[in-house]
Amino acid sequence: MNYWHMQLHPDDRLSVETVVSILETKQVIGLGDSWKDKNGNPNIAPEVFENQMKIGDIVMIRDTITPVALVRIESKAFLENKTNEDFDWFNLRRNITLVAIYEDSIAKIKDRLLKKYDKNYIQAPGTLTKCQGNNATNDFIREWYKVSTRKTLMENIKLSPERQSEIKIMWLKYKDFFYDGKKNVDIRNNVEALLDEWKKYASKIKDNSFSIDDYTNRLNSDNAQMPGGYLCNFLERTTSTFFGSSKPGNANNFEIKLNFDGETYTIRKELKHGEKENRNDKSKASILFDDTIKKLFQDIVNTGDPTEKIPLVETSEYTSKQILRKMAVLDNTTDFLFIYSDSVIDFLHNEFVNSDEQTNLGKNYEIRTIANQILDLKDNNVVDSVLLSWFLWHFAKTQSIADENTPNVILYGPPGTGKTFAVKESLNFICQGDRSRYEFVQFHPSFTYEDFIEGIKPKGVTKDGNIKFELVDGIFKRFCKKAKSNPDKKFYFVVDEINRANLSSVFGETLLCLEKDYRHDVVNGNNENLIKTQYSTLIEEMIKEDPDKEDLAYHFVEGNAYFGVPANVFFIGMMNDVDKSIDAFDLALRRRFKWIRKDCDYEVIERETRFKNGDVFTNIENYTLSCKRLNNYIANNLGLGKSYEFGHSFFMKMSAIAGRKEITKKNLEYLFHLHLSPTLKEYLRSMFAESELDDKLEKALAEFTKHFQVN
Repeated sequence: MNYWHMQLHPDDRLSVETVVSILETKQVIGLGDSWKDKNGNPNIAPEVFENQMKIGDIVMIRDTITPVALVRIESKAFLENKTNEDFDWFNLRRNITLVAIYEDSIAKIKDRLLKKYDKNYIQAPGTLTKCQGNNATNDFIREWYKVSTRKTLMENIKLSPERQSEIKIMWLKYKDFFYDGKKNVDIRNNVEALLDEWKKYASKIKDNSFSIDDYTNRLNSDNAQMPGGYLCNFLERTTSTFFGSSKPGNANNFEIKLNFDGETYTIRKELKHGEKENRNDKSKASILFDDTIKKLFQDIVNTGDPTEKIPLVETSEYTSKQILRKMAVLDNTTDFLFIYSDSVIDFLHNEFVNSDEQTNLGKNYEIRTIANQILDLKDNNVVDSVLLSWFLWHFAKTQSIADENTPNVILYGPPGTGKTFAVKESLNFICQGDRSRYEFVQFHPSFTYEDFIEGIKPKGVTKDGNIKFELVDGIFKRFCKKAKSNPDKKFYFVVDEINRANLSSVFGETLLCLEKDYRHDVVNGNNENLIKTQYSTLIEEMIKEDPDKEDLAYHFVEGNAYFGVPANVFFIGMMNDVDKSIDAFDLALRRRFKWIRKDCDYEVIERETRFKNGDVFTNIENYTLSCKRLNNYIANNLGLGKSYEFGHSFFMKMSAIAGRKEITKKNLEYLFHLHLSPTLKEYLRSMFAESELDDKLEKALAEFTKHFQVN
C-alpha cells in the first residue's frame, strides 16, 4: 500500500465544502487527462495517476497546504465524458472510499509532527505527490490513516462469531478461577500499589525533577530511594509479575547505565565492538540523559491519548522499546495489553484483526480494543486487565504449539528446560481442565507397535491353565477412536522421551496417517485417507464370526477394517536430545513434524528464583549472568554444544539453597556440587579421559562462581 497527497482544484479553486461534497456524492477523485507545465511540457501527473497509483492506496486530498480528507483507491483509472465544470470538472478518475474528513482531533497529530520536523505547514509541491521517506507530511498521512482505521476496527475483525464465542467461554472460565476467594483481592491490592508507585515516577517526570539517579542506579545504593530502587529496575523487574515482562535484552539498551562501581556510566552509543561497558563520568551521562531520555519520557507521560503515545514510542530512537511500551501501558491500563513480545503480539493481531498496522504498540492497542468488545470489558477494572493479559499470553503460546497447519510437533532441547511443564500447562489451558481430551505416554526401548496401535497380547489364563491371547487396541488407536467420536473437539496425544523407542517400528504403516494431508476427515465423511493395518484381516475375520466385535476396528465399512488419524488429533512429542541423538528420527518421520527447540530461559531464572519468603534476591541479575556463563563454558569452551547446557529448572534450585536474600559464592558451590557436577561429569566422560574430568569440573565451577565474593 502506498500513500499519496493531491488536490482536486481546476484553475479556479473550489471551496473545501465543494471538495468534500464531490468525495461524498460522486465517490471519485481525479484530474484533467492532460495539461502543460510552466515550461510548455506535458505535465506527468495524469500519467502517474493512471499508471503508478494502485487499488488500495491511500490518498490525502488537500486544499493547497490544508488537509481535507483521506480516501482509499477502489478502481483503475478511467475517463468520464460527462463532467460538470463547476463541480466534478476532472475527466481522468478513480473510484474511492471516503476514509475520513479532517477534524480538530487530527490537527493535533499534524501539529505534533510539524513540530518534530521543525516545519510550519505541510508540503504542497504540486497536484499529485507520492509519499516517499519520512517527513512531516508523509508521517502525518500515515498516522491519520492509522487513527481513522482504529475507529472502525470492529468492522475488520477477523474472528468468526463461533471463534469469538469459543474465546469468550475460555475467558470466563479462566477469569472465574481468579475471582475465587482472596486471589482477586491480592491482585487488586498489588496492582493498585504498583500504579501508585508509578505515579511517583510520572509526577517527577512531569515536574522535571526526575534525575539520572532516579533513572539508573544500584539497588543497594543509599540514593536509590524510589520504588524498585530506580526506574529501569521498576519497569523491568518490579512490575513484571502483574504488568508483564519488558526486559530490554541487555541493560545497555537503557542507553545509559550506572556501572557496578557505582560511580561511572556506560553510554550505549559510545560502546565499541565487543565492549560490555565504558566509563563515563556523571556529568557527561547527565547531559545525554537531560537532552534525550528525559525529554522523551516527558512527551510520553504528558500525552493522554493512547493512540498518540503509539508513534511517540515506536518512532523514537530509544533502543529498548519494551520499556517505553510499559510506560504507555501503566498510563493506560484499559487501552493496552500488558504484553510486549513481538512474536506474541504478532500472533494475536493476525488472529484477531484485518489491519495494516505495523508497530507493536499499535497492534497491541487494536487487539485490546477488540478484546474489550467481544469479552464485554467495558469498565476500568484493572484486575480484568491483568487477567486478560495473562489469558491472551497463554492463548497465544498454547495455540502456537500445534495448530491445523502443523498438527505434529516435537519439543526438544536440554534437560530441565520446561518442555513437559510447558505442554501440560498449555493443554490444561486449551482443554479448560477436560482431562479426557489429552493423553500423556512415555516411550521406552521396549515400547512396540502392539502397545501403540494394536496387537495380540496375553489376556489371562484359560480353565485348563493355558495363557489366553486376545487382539487389543494400543493406546494411540484408542485415543483416535475417542477423537473420531467427538469431531467438534480438539484432542492432544503427547509422547515424552519420544526418541527412546524404535520409532519406525512403533508407527509402522500408520506413519502416513499422521501427515496433515492424509488425516481422516470425519466431519465431512471423507474416508479416502483410511488405511489397512497388518491386523486388519484378523479384525475382519473376528467381526465376521461375531458382529458384536465391530468396535475392534477404528472404522468398519462393507466388511473392511480400516485405521486413520482424525483431523482433530494433534501429536506432540518431547525429547532431551542428550539422551539420544535426534538422528533417531529418520527422514520420513522428521519431515512430518514441526521442531521447536527449548533452551535455558534466563528470564525465567531471574523472574521465578525467589528467596524463601517470596522476595527477589538482591543480586539475582548477577546470578543469572553466572548461569549463562556456565552454560556458555559447557557449550563452547568444553565443546559439548548447546544440547548439554543445563536448563533453567536446575538453576532455580537456588531458592531452596540460599539462606539469605543475597546469593553467595558458597551457595553457588553447593548447587554445583550437589546438582550440576554429577550430570556434567557424565557428559564429559564421552569426550575426555577419566584423568581429565576433575580438572574440567573445577574450571567449570570457577567460571560459574568467579564474579561472586567469598562470604
